Amino acid sequence: MNSTITTSIIALLLVIMSACGKNSTYDSQIEIIHEQAVKNHRTSRDSIPYFLNECLKYDTLQLSDLSKARILHIKGLDYEAKLNYDSAGITFLNAASLLNDHTLKATLLLRSAVDVLTNQEYKKYNHIMADAEKLVNKLNDPIHLAAFQAKKGEYYIEIAAYEKAIPFFTKADSILENHDILIGREYFQYRIGFSYRRLSKYSQAFDHIKKSISFSTQLNNNYRLTLNLLDISRMYRDAQRFDEALKWEQKHLDLATAHQNREQIQRGYENMGIIHAGKKDWDTAETYFKKSLKMAIEINEPASVGDALSNTGNFYYLRGDYDNAHHYYQKSYEHRKKHYNKPLSIISSLFHLGDLDLVNQNFKSSEANLKKAVFLADSANLIGWAVTASKRLVDIYKKTNDYKKHTKALEQYVSYKDRWNSEVQNTKFNKLTLQYEKKHNEAIIAMQANQLKIGRLLLIIISISLIFVISITVFIFIHKAARLRAFRAIYRQQLLVNDQKRVIESLLKEVNTIKPEKSESVLRSRLVELLEKQEIYKNQDVSLEFVANKLATNITYVSKLVNSEFNCNFNTLINQHRINYCKSCIKDNEEKIPMKSIGLNAGFKSQSTFYATFKEFVGMTPLQYAKISKMEIKQKASSNLV
Repeated sequence: MNSTITTSIIALLLVIMSACGKNSTYDSQIEIIHEQAVKNHRTSRDSIPYFLNECLKYDTLQLSDLSKARILHIKGLDYEAKLNYDSAGITFLNAASLLNDHTLKATLLLRSAVDVLTNQEYKKYNHIMADAEKLVNKLNDPIHLAAFQAKKGEYYIEIAAYEKAIPFFTKADSILENHDILIGREYFQYRIGFSYRRLSKYSQAFDHIKKSISFSTQLNNNYRLTLNLLDISRMYRDAQRFDEALKWEQKHLDLATAHQNREQIQRGYENMGIIHAGKKDWDTAETYFKKSLKMAIEINEPASVGDALSNTGNFYYLRGDYDNAHHYYQKSYEHRKKHYNKPLSIISSLFHLGDLDLVNQNFKSSEANLKKAVFLADSANLIGWAVTASKRLVDIYKKTNDYKKHTKALEQYVSYKDRWNSEVQNTKFNKLTLQYEKKHNEAIIAMQANQLKIGRLLLIIISISLIFVISITVFIFIHKAARLRAFRAIYRQQLLVNDQKRVIESLLKEVNTIKPEKSESVLRSRLVELLEKQEIYKNQDVSLEFVANKLATNITYVSKLVNSEFNCNFNTLINQHRINYCKSCIKDNEEKIPMKSIGLNAGFKSQSTFYATFKEFVGMTPLQYAKISKMEIKQKASSNLV
């Protein structure tokens, strides 16, 4: 009896040990798959679905919580690759809830924070970051300490405060550098370079991107290396140095093609199209945009398809083909609304449609699209976009002289602007400024309401005048004296009408002078002042974006202003002022300044560029021009002596 019980117990123990050994094997296999998936996500991002399928072969009931969390981590990375940030953020949080104080939990919380940030859920982001900070400080692991700083930097990039983002990525990089850790530094340097590029500080951007390229090469991180090449190309493109941009973009495309990275190839085609459009090489640009759109559809990523349609519309808009531009803008709007229902992207499409309708003087359609944008921005609490959209509605009603709608739109604009400023600015000075602006706009609204009253009064007066005219005409046939009295009454009434018209016209002039607006003549005079008095052309990195910021307007408007007012493009205008400056310096070169220094002082980046541009504009080299100038001076001097 005792021997039978003992035998049964031993058998049961063997079964339990066997099961435990089996589960331990499963956990170790999941750990290996997880390590490979994370490495692949960092260096190439081409096999995440494969690793996820490998994990799903295991029965999760037989796995530890750590293994379950690792599987969810891979699943979240797969969602991110598909740009499904909502599902990714939730998946990472679910995985984190399975763990206590573990390094993987810190990783999961930080990834979830960034996904939430991408969806502009700022309160949720702050809550997750607070939990992550406690855990990161407790673990005191340099990798997660650096990652935490980087995620704080991502917040400022998301809200376009790039100057504030740079210190956080710099601190993250220094933490890894102090601990001789290379992995991660390629990403931090890339983000620093990206931020400098957005600030149009191209020399600093180039230095940090070169560091990222060096680190990516050492780590064999082809994914980050590809992004670096793309960013350098975009940087030269932003500076309108299109030949250099093409060289770097070709390197980007070659690397993406070598590693069969279809997403990067699609981005490369898109960038090629933008570069060739900048060079006014319309046919080549169109070919690349079509390739980009075709590949985006083949990849079947909703965000990429929406962006490709929108960028193709932008191309046709710049080309002046408004029918095709409208077609692609409409397609982008419909696609985003159906397949990628993100408020910000849909609002962007509505803005494109609204702007294009304004160009075509289709005010009703523009009004409809901008109203949709206002409603969507308000619903998604994107108050900054609501401010912009409502302001454009105000401009439409002003152009169409619809004072009733203009008054309502202006009230809505003031309300949104108050909300926006109350969220962004909290100082006493800003509050006083907002109060002043509010009173100013209220005065405008009151004037317009008064104008409507005067208009109604004018109609009443005109109606009464007509009645008088008819009555007097009847009485003319009754008596001559009555006829004379009637004519006197008409004369007096006409004087009254004319007086009231003059009053109304003076009020309208006052309203028009009060309404704040930037006319083309004002912008032109400010642009001339920047060129002739501030001599911005001497800045080697001057760009359309730089001038647009100085004029407090957008790049497209500045470009159109230059084309319409100066009959040339922006680069030609800058080079004209540089060449005029150089010609003046060469003529008055009593101190014998070297030609190279004259070119560099004028804003040219190299002697070769200076010589080539000078010859293009003047028809001779600077040295030839100097000789001719000296000869002319001598001839004038000799003629004066004679």
